[in-house]
Amino acid sequence: MVELVDMQEWAQPFSQMQLPVPTTRRYRTHCQATLCGGHVCLVLTPNGEIKIFGDGVQLFNFFDGRWRLTDAVSKYQAWEAAIGSKDLAERLFSAGLNLAEHRRGGMFVVLEDPKHARHLVSGPDLLETDPGNRGGAKNLLHYLLRKTRANELSPAVLESIAQIDGSVVLDRDSKLLAFGAILRHRPPADDNEDIGEGGRTAAAIGASQFGHVLMISEGGQLSFYWKGHCVWTL
Repeated sequence: MVELVDMQEWAQPFSQMQLPVPTTRRYRTHCQATLCGGHVCLVLTPNGEIKIFGDGVQLFNFFDGRWRLTDAVSKYQAWEAAIGSKDLAERLFSAGLNLAEHRRGGMFVVLEDPKHARHLVSGPDLLETDPGNRGGAKNLLHYLLRKTRANELSPAVLESIAQIDGSVVLDRDSKLLAFGAILRHRPPADDNEDIGEGGRTAAAIGASQFGHVLMISEGGQLSFYWKGHCVWTL
């Protein structure tokens, strides 16, 4: 052992520097601590996962009995390019990482054309639906979130509505179209596509015919779907 250090103090000189990719709140300090100087940080997480950080990003993790190369930079770049909005891409990616870290499942669907929302979501689940035609406890939340954009929500609120059973559906301008929505979906475009978690994965594959989907599994994985296929898993 050379020295014991406090991670917050070690990372403080780099706290205002931009990270290469968004990260979870829990490990932001660890990423900052490795931004400069060639330092490497190894963490054993509360979930029993081993994470290795370097150059300001997670490089590897030991998960489900095997080591994985994270390749977070290229995966995030693909996601950002697909969404076409840096702010929206970052918010959804960060929210997805935080949900995955806490083993909370969820799904974000960014539609290419908001008119496709009615192909995916039943009328009562759409935020634009007249409140008089909708019942249940979600009615008040629908009223509060109508005409709201994801970019205007705090990260905590965005993550909270993403945890409600169903999916968060948005357009490319970050306007919320639905949340807690049970999606209509078609069978997979490719019979060889791994269905994995079952209903959630099938819904992600179906929804990806209309836009870009970020699916969070309760096992802690983040997956990007587009046009019926999984582009990457993190």
